Amino acid sequence: MNRCKWSEESEMLQLYHDEEWGKKAEGNNKLFECLTLELFQSGLSWRTILHKRENFRKAFKDFDVEKVKQFDEEDIERLVADAGIVRHRKKIEATIENAKRVAALISKYGSFDAFLDQLPEEKVEKQKLLKKTFKHFGLTTAESFLEATGRIPASHSEVCFMFKEQVDQ
Repeated sequence: MNRCKWSEESEMLQLYHDEEWGKKAEGNNKLFECLTLELFQSGLSWRTILHKRENFRKAFKDFDVEKVKQFDEEDIERLVADAGIVRHRKKIEATIENAKRVAALISKYGSFDAFLDQLPEEKVEKQKLLKKTFKHFGLTTAESFLEATGRIPASHSEVCFMFKEQVDQ
């Protein structure tokens, strides 16, 4: 079975490609996880992030928005010293700030899903709004997040079996 080239490196990437990428992710903590992992992936390979995902889940309390927004300087130092994750201070600090922003969106819209559902229809406008809403979040990261969570169609290669499924929908 043909897949997107990037997913052929490992079984973990194949499973992510086949079962998660481009499928609609829901739930405040799951979406916050996706947001955070895309933020950390910036400048790195997705393989690196996916292979550290369980460590990220442990380090960030299963991406519980309410817990992460309470992280303080001691937590930042703990995370900077954690070899199981990407130890990038600015990305760690951005994650904590983004937890606060997600919590505010949940308060305003009822859920992170509801916030995402009200984004403009046009892809570039969605990207711009996400860039403006979240810290350390550029247009490319916003696009990756939208693809990964099924908010815009994933960019499957034409040889990928998932490309045909997308076209047929």
